[in-house]
Amino acid sequence: MAVMCVIPLRLSALLWLVLALTAGTHGDRVKNKIYQDIQGDMACFKRFNGTHEIGCTSKFYGNLGAVHVVSEPENLTWVLQQGPHAPYVLALYPELMTVEVLQQAQDSGKVSGVILMVEEDFDPATLTNGFSGEKKCPNEELGMYSASGNPDYAGYCHKKPWNADGTSLLYMNWNFPIFLVDDQTSINNVIDCYKGFNEPVDGEARSWPLCYSELKSNMFGTTNSEVCMRRRAINSRFQSVNFCDPLQDYNIWGSLKPMNSTEVIPEKSVIIVATRMDAASMFDNISPGANSAISGLVTLMIVAEAINKLKDEIMKSETEKNVLFVIFQGETWGYIGSSRMVWDMEKGQFPFEPQKDMSDQIAQLNFTHINSIIELSQVGLGVTGDVSNLFLHTDPVSNVDPDILSGTNVVMESLQRAAGGSDFVKMETAGDAPLPPASLQSFLKKVNISGVVITDHKEAFVNEFYESIFDNYRNVNYSTSSENASQTEDTYHLQVSRVASVVATAVYSLLTNSQPSSLIAVNETLADQLLYCYMKNVSCQMFQEYGGEDLMLRGFFNDKPAKMYVSVRQGESGRTSVTRSIFASLLGEKKEDYNRSSCTTDSLYQVNQFYYFPSVGNGTCYQSTVRKTEAMSPAFLIDDYDWQSGEFSTWTESGWQLTELRIFLRPSVMEEVALVSGGVVSLLLSFVLVYFMNKKADVLFGVISPPEAC
Repeated sequence: MAVMCVIPLRLSALLWLVLALTAGTHGDRVKNKIYQDIQGDMACFKRFNGTHEIGCTSKFYGNLGAVHVVSEPENLTWVLQQGPHAPYVLALYPELMTVEVLQQAQDSGKVSGVILMVEEDFDPATLTNGFSGEKKCPNEELGMYSASGNPDYAGYCHKKPWNADGTSLLYMNWNFPIFLVDDQTSINNVIDCYKGFNEPVDGEARSWPLCYSELKSNMFGTTNSEVCMRRRAINSRFQSVNFCDPLQDYNIWGSLKPMNSTEVIPEKSVIIVATRMDAASMFDNISPGANSAISGLVTLMIVAEAINKLKDEIMKSETEKNVLFVIFQGETWGYIGSSRMVWDMEKGQFPFEPQKDMSDQIAQLNFTHINSIIELSQVGLGVTGDVSNLFLHTDPVSNVDPDILSGTNVVMESLQRAAGGSDFVKMETAGDAPLPPASLQSFLKKVNISGVVITDHKEAFVNEFYESIFDNYRNVNYSTSSENASQTEDTYHLQVSRVASVVATAVYSLLTNSQPSSLIAVNETLADQLLYCYMKNVSCQMFQEYGGEDLMLRGFFNDKPAKMYVSVRQGESGRTSVTRSIFASLLGEKKEDYNRSSCTTDSLYQVNQFYYFPSVGNGTCYQSTVRKTEAMSPAFLIDDYDWQSGEFSTWTESGWQLTELRIFLRPSVMEEVALVSGGVVSLLLSFVLVYFMNKKADVLFGVISPPEAC
């Protein structure tokens, strides 16, 4: 016979009351009442090379500290000498974000974190000493002017630094987290919290409660690349923790004329026109690189389009020469992209290892095929009025060879002759100084090649914000407010276009051995569009048309400048992907009769690649020579590589789970102890109460006898 369980009416009513009271409660609501989230997506993070670690990390559960806004040196002195509530989180303005300030904070032991506040209306021009986190001699260790290789020029940069404003801030190791905040609402919240609870009154500290901040940016990597990569290899089988990854992406390149393996490429017939696409800063999610990277990148892209439009005319000249346009990746971090191309050429596998029994296959390219290299470095500044002042740098070591010097002179004369036909571009030689930081050095470390590096500086960089968060559109005076704005609003795109016109004219002359009757015209509208997309808004129409649905699904498009950091595998691949697509269209041929199904490429090894863009017109197909090849340092491909040799870049980036920044009010220690004690007492009382209610259940709930088990 079944036994029914009977729940007394009063007990049932009590249970329903408890459920009703708790049904609408959630734990995260309590958290939201305690914490206020602050913009936390731009944290300083860890990087490693073969011998060192640089950057920042927090403790596993984050760093806590009382917020103290430092608007002048006296505020910092108060924290370090008088502040009674250590540890502190310093909220700094850019003018106080210096090595000296951070070093004082670290040495004091009283600082647990730093928030760099950059307000919307901040003008970087007010910074009297620039704001470059790079070294004074960028990439010196992996360049060609080492003490062992070229002792005559090894100390040149230390006497006359290329990056005179360099602080090396980017390459230092800090034992506390540093966050960049440029959201004005977040900045206001930090300042209001500080003024309301923490700001000293007549030099005296405020009493509790205090405004506290919690900074979370725990990095998984440690020590150096060798240790980190070893741990990565060991732990990859057992857990998903990613200790670190090599810095890598892809080089993008394409030739004017297709290079088929069935045709012999004549020696010294390929002119390389190169630039780089990467920049850096201390912080994640921001590396604008307006002058350091984008000025050369956009110039090269519009040069490529102008030359491609003259392809039929160039072919009629029956020239044996060809031009290879190359966009290198990872050059900031030890010439990753260019050294990889050189390494592949040495091994006879550039662009790919030869495939057997494949007729439609791209030809192998090696050093013997290279005629000369023209590199577009920083070209966006050095403007006087309407005139762009550019300088031609060459290598005094390789030019000792008469044949190399002769080839270099031919390139320089072509460039200066073209500039002579312009009222807006002036080019002069930089003298006998060694090369500034440039990808050309990767080639010259292995073989003598004629080459010229074009810059906007003769000696020290004119870019005061080289490799920093302030190397943005303001730094190069680019003023277009939207992609649909009138071009009369901006003059910078005209400067870039004029430089591109001179370079295109010189390249045409070198290819055809003839001088055009006038400067080659370039697409100024295209220059403006590209500058706007890279410098201001990656969700621009051009990027959306050529980026496609894939980038939209990956959340690439937002109203922010492009992030020019090389990153790790798949890190910033969206920017690389859209750049390759646009470049393929500029250096390609539109195929009117091809639809989506016919516009396909069977293999990367094929001479021509096909690109289909469904959002361009009614769907457009391009046949192009443009493709990508890996830009990852050979150090990670060589068995038993000597990590301290300095031959190749060994830079890696730490893995991390999240970065988070928030503020809250913290009571005094006595209040916290009282709250915890009260909680413990309440818990014990609840046990006593439950025990009592259980013992007296028959009286409290009218239960005559214990119910039988259900």
